[in-house]
Amino acid sequence: MRGDLSAIRRVLLEKDRFLIACHENPEGDAIGSELALALALRKMGKTATVLNADPVPGNLLFLPGAGTVVFAEDGSKYDVAVVVDCGSPDRTGALVGKELRKCPLLVNIDHHRTNGDRGDLSLVDPEAAATGLLIHRILSAMGCEIGLDVATNIYVAVLTDTGSFHYGSSSPEAFEVAGEMVRRGVDPWAVAEQVYETQSAGRLRLLGRVLDSLEVYADGRVACITTMREDLREFAAGKDALEGFINYPRSIVGVEVAVSLREEEGGVFRVSFRSKGRVDVSAVAARFGGGGHRNAAGCTVPGTLADVKKRVLGELAAVMS
Repeated sequence: MRGDLSAIRRVLLEKDRFLIACHENPEGDAIGSELALALALRKMGKTATVLNADPVPGNLLFLPGAGTVVFAEDGSKYDVAVVVDCGSPDRTGALVGKELRKCPLLVNIDHHRTNGDRGDLSLVDPEAAATGLLIHRILSAMGCEIGLDVATNIYVAVLTDTGSFHYGSSSPEAFEVAGEMVRRGVDPWAVAEQVYETQSAGRLRLLGRVLDSLEVYADGRVACITTMREDLREFAAGKDALEGFINYPRSIVGVEVAVSLREEEGGVFRVSFRSKGRVDVSAVAARFGGGGHRNAAGCTVPGTLADVKKRVLGELAAVMS
């Protein structure tokens, strides 16, 4: 673990106005972490605004506090910017990052190994299964009472970033904190139903389209799926609808790494990697300016689909050889 928990605790107790953000295209750990922190600070009588570049995914809208997320705010009104589950203000989105930099103090809370400790204060623990666990450590150190609203967000943060406790990162701490949140009133079935079993017919049809793009490389060791912008338009779906699709190619027998390519505006592709463990995909993402974990990472690569696919698969082949 890197950073100073006690210094962050002191800042959160002493300051009054906080602007909280996470990375673009947020998932359960990012959303759960920032909402848990914001709700806890508000209970202490402080101002805590969650500013994101992208909307809360549909399957996470049930989370307490999700309706308070904003997409435009003046950062100069705040004492402290807090970035969670993200290595740099740059990865929060250009407009959000601009507002974060207006704050006098930047606090960085993350569990990605590729985090560069950017911030005036940081707490980075690559061994933590989720950033939500770091939020729990901080709130515990502050002596905060964790009610059901905060507990639900922490539970979802841990649940989703451990792959429902499927991943090797599912540490004793992850199970202990999840158990504590259940004791505080979280209903595991109700949460699982919202997170994993709430979807539209359009999303299922989109899944069929994306799986139809499946390609297998490297003698069956790499599987790749692609989503074009036109696919999302045709099925009236947002980017959040793609959450979890990469697990299908990853589940193929013999596949060691799954790759998902998603076309974005401006002639770039968002590339996501999932590894079964032997291959460190964060090393591949880092070659394109991205980052993440050994088993899950991502980056953004400019170019046509053919060019991006050639470059990404070439770098992946070099790491796997």
